[in-house]
Amino acid sequence: MKVTLKQIAERTGVSINTVSMVLRGMSGISAPTRERVRRAAEEMGYRRQLKPAATKQSLCLVSAERHRRDSYSYTEFNRIFMSYAAAHEFSVVTAEAEQFRDDPEGAQRRIEEAGVGGILTLGDIDETLFSRLRRCGLPIVSVGARYYREPVCTFTEDNEMAAHQVVHALMERGFTRIGFAGSPLFSAAFSERYFGFRQSCYRAGLAVQEGDEWLDLLPGIDSEETENSILRHLEQNKSLPEVFFCGNDLLAVTLAKVLRRAGVRVPEDISLIGVDFNQLGQLAEPRLTTVDIGCSRQVEAAVEQLASFIETGTYKPARILMPTTLRWGDSVAYKRAY
Repeated sequence: MKVTLKQIAERTGVSINTVSMVLRGMSGISAPTRERVRRAAEEMGYRRQLKPAATKQSLCLVSAERHRRDSYSYTEFNRIFMSYAAAHEFSVVTAEAEQFRDDPEGAQRRIEEAGVGGILTLGDIDETLFSRLRRCGLPIVSVGARYYREPVCTFTEDNEMAAHQVVHALMERGFTRIGFAGSPLFSAAFSERYFGFRQSCYRAGLAVQEGDEWLDLLPGIDSEETENSILRHLEQNKSLPEVFFCGNDLLAVTLAKVLRRAGVRVPEDISLIGVDFNQLGQLAEPRLTTVDIGCSRQVEAAVEQLASFIETGTYKPARILMPTTLRWGDSVAYKRAY
């Protein structure tokens, strides 16, 4: 009969998370508790079920279902991670974050059976759900997220700097009326880009006009609802800003498509700029001006850090901001010197 972490936890009077941390050699557990758990595991036969240390090279990639379904950039992050992991001989298990809510024991069992040594999370996950994920007792490194209640090591693009780059580059091209398109509630990245935009405008002395912020727009593969929202804005607003800073490239491409149908030309009548630097925006007509968030750099840095945590048995929470680069395309006009 297989001995589970739950059985060891019940016998020793500690949590499943504590048992997992002890058996994986992680720090943060008192010596008496560590010895009690180890003795119980050995007596119950758990040690005979442990896999060779080589399985520590297995990684688990976890992301929220909504991001996997709705965002082109997360698909790109996923592709880069899988490619990088294969090149460095990491075996990979993938899971949706919701599995740790709907079937936590099943998700834990799958991770144990795969010999996973660490978890990489992609995109922001609900904090209550993320807390359940941490109960696995494994080192976790996150990409593109911000968590306020959980100590975690995360890598993400510097979204506030990206917004600063956009606003000042547009000012240098002569733009004085800049709008924002995208819901700050969609993700931590959208929120940071929006508030970075407002802060940059304020510092530059640019007033954001009422009606120039379309904050109900959500990017998604199924864009019908977003397109309808854009049409409502076009009906309600008598004039448009000179340029829209969009929450991501997918939203910018959708906005350009709807504007074209309404007879508004890009960039002749209005300019657009996005964030991501993904293939979709670069294949669009006109080719999208965008902020390159360095997907490959983020993934490589995150995986290297996760591998280090696994090898050393240590863990250190941190939030590492990665630099961004503005990539000019054809969707932004040149007005005049500011």
